[in-house]
Amino acid sequence: MSSIKSSLVKQLTLIISIILFLVLLFLDISVDTYVERQFESALVQEGKRLINHIDVENGKISLSLRADLMEEFSAQKLGKYYKIWADNEVIVKSDSLSTYPDFSVPDVKLKSNEYLIKSIELPDGRSGRIFIYNVGNAKKYNTNYQSDIYLGLTKVSESLESIQILIDIVFLLTAIATAFFIRYLVNKIVSQGLKPIETLNQQIRDINFNDENACFDIVSPPKEIKTIIDELNQFLMVNRSLLQSEQRLTSDIAHELKTPISELMSVTEIAIKYPQNDEVLATFKDDVISISMRMSNIVKSLLMFNKTNSKHFVLSTKEIDLVSVLHDLVARFHSSSNESQSRINIESPTSLLIQSDYFCIEAILTNLINNALYYSPQSSIVDIDIQAGEGTMALFISNELSVAMNENDLHNMFEPLWQKDKSRTSEDHFGLGLSIVKRLCRQMNIEISVHLKSENIIEFILIFNQKSK
Repeated sequence: MSSIKSSLVKQLTLIISIILFLVLLFLDISVDTYVERQFESALVQEGKRLINHIDVENGKISLSLRADLMEEFSAQKLGKYYKIWADNEVIVKSDSLSTYPDFSVPDVKLKSNEYLIKSIELPDGRSGRIFIYNVGNAKKYNTNYQSDIYLGLTKVSESLESIQILIDIVFLLTAIATAFFIRYLVNKIVSQGLKPIETLNQQIRDINFNDENACFDIVSPPKEIKTIIDELNQFLMVNRSLLQSEQRLTSDIAHELKTPISELMSVTEIAIKYPQNDEVLATFKDDVISISMRMSNIVKSLLMFNKTNSKHFVLSTKEIDLVSVLHDLVARFHSSSNESQSRINIESPTSLLIQSDYFCIEAILTNLINNALYYSPQSSIVDIDIQAGEGTMALFISNELSVAMNENDLHNMFEPLWQKDKSRTSEDHFGLGLSIVKRLCRQMNIEISVHLKSENIIEFILIFNQKSK
């Protein structure tokens, strides 16, 4: 697994080292060139000084030098040589060349007062440079020579090469040492820059999710890390809320199942204790069936609740008549309970076609209508109103409350197994209906909301975001 720190250190070190190497290479070449030019400049100056000592007397060319200059070109001094020639004939040469009669100067053609410098192998076998200068036409000096007069001056360049090699070594060692220093410096800077991430990583390892006051916090974090910290704290808060919801749901499920189980055990114990009591035996079977039905409905609702939140939940969308579905449900309520026949009032168009899942629509409307009938006074009316608009359709279900509610109750209403009045028990109502409705609406992209129209009237609103027909 690659490391951000190692990757940054390698990349920054490589980039900076390459830039530094190019800079040092440029400096190295510049210094080498400067040293070479200084060497050649000294050779040119020395050659021009010799030219100033050329004498012509009675058509003969000679070189008059001071004793100290003559000493530099003596036979004992190797490495410095000069020669003056014309018409391929040597006119004057240094004493140091006396032991090298076969030494020849490169044949070049130069204009008058023009010179060049070339690298050559000196007579003694060492490397050097030669300064060749065209003194001028021999005729203007009244000599017997027909062509131009040339001067050649040599100088050992081994010292120059040694200096250049030394400079190269110094620059190379400097580049290597600087590369290591840059790596060390970059490693320190990157480590310091990544310190907030390491601190945050350590806090993530040590965080206690059960501690409500625990959060991620770094003193003066960078802007980028601050964003991550805020998102992690938000994630922590959401997960704590989910954990608390799961814990509450587990506790509520256990409570919902514990109640009928306790009732079943009590009824069974009484039946066992009084086997000859006709009154006990007469109600025993009905009690067992009633308690078992409640437990069965709880399990079915829990399975339905879990199914609606599953990623494998698949919608089967088709064209359905919402008004027809609503009237069929109301008719079913009427057939199952005579009490509900006069309590449901519907205001709707004659027909309203939508693209939706029939099972989900039926489950949503069944739970909402059943909930409205159960939690409203027996003499009250449940109003259902369907309104179609441009691109949207709204369904309103309102009823009078038998128990007063506040805004906090409305917020908790869609929580699983939440009940305003937990003392009321029923085979069919235990706080999962609205949770199932909420999840089904989310699956089908239906907006659901609830509010208090007045102090004792509650209204649920479903918004279908699609074009009605």
